[in-house]
Amino acid sequence: MVKTMRRIYPSDDPANLICSTVRKLPFVRNAAHRAARSAAMLVKGNVRFAFALCLVTALLGSVASVAADRKEGSEPWIVSARIIRNGEASGSGVYLTSGLIITAAHLTAVDAKMSVSIAGVVLPAKVLKQGSFEDVDLSVLSVDEEKLPASVRLIRTQLCEAPPWPGDPVIVVDAVSATRSHIVSPQVLSFTSRIKFSTLIGDVATTGNSGSGVFDPNRKCLLGIISGKFASQTTGGNKDIAKYFVPALAIRDFMSAP
Repeated sequence: MVKTMRRIYPSDDPANLICSTVRKLPFVRNAAHRAARSAAMLVKGNVRFAFALCLVTALLGSVASVAADRKEGSEPWIVSARIIRNGEASGSGVYLTSGLIITAAHLTAVDAKMSVSIAGVVLPAKVLKQGSFEDVDLSVLSVDEEKLPASVRLIRTQLCEAPPWPGDPVIVVDAVSATRSHIVSPQVLSFTSRIKFSTLIGDVATTGNSGSGVFDPNRKCLLGIISGKFASQTTGGNKDIAKYFVPALAIRDFMSAP
């Protein structure tokens, strides 16, 4: 049995519709469904933005254990983005602050025409820093902060300080939806793979793909960015094992390096 990791793009996602995502989350079904119906009269971009924020809040309300030093509030604290390369959607990203978006490197290119759709607004984007899928699968994009809605400009996404533990709950947020998952032990991979790819989540078929943000719902911080998924090649076909995300520590090092 051979285990391999590959990039994952929006077309790979079997559950990228808002309503289907809500149905997969029984603990937020009623509230989220009402929110989705009431938002249906808004323009398409604003529906996605408003729903994603409301759904994240609902997801947070479902977590029983909340860090003692952080009071849970109703204010949005996550803003996702759609990454557009040469006019076509390539994946998702996470808004950090001051017009900066973090995403996966294989979704962007320095010589491509990049733009970002965020909160219903499409803005041209500049690649400030470009990694690679084979090394550090991260890219930092910049947009004109002044052209973003005021609600987005208030966001200050925090990078998690401590690494997650197997079994910890997480929220995975892509450009259109938010889903619940959990941290998976790297022991599910071969010894050589687990050394480099130690930060994993389960629920491969239902969580966001490349560029999606993995968030700690207790500490309200970004754990990492989805890069690819591992699958095992068996006689019966490929079987998904886990998704790998570039951890917050690597994001911090990547952004601070010259």
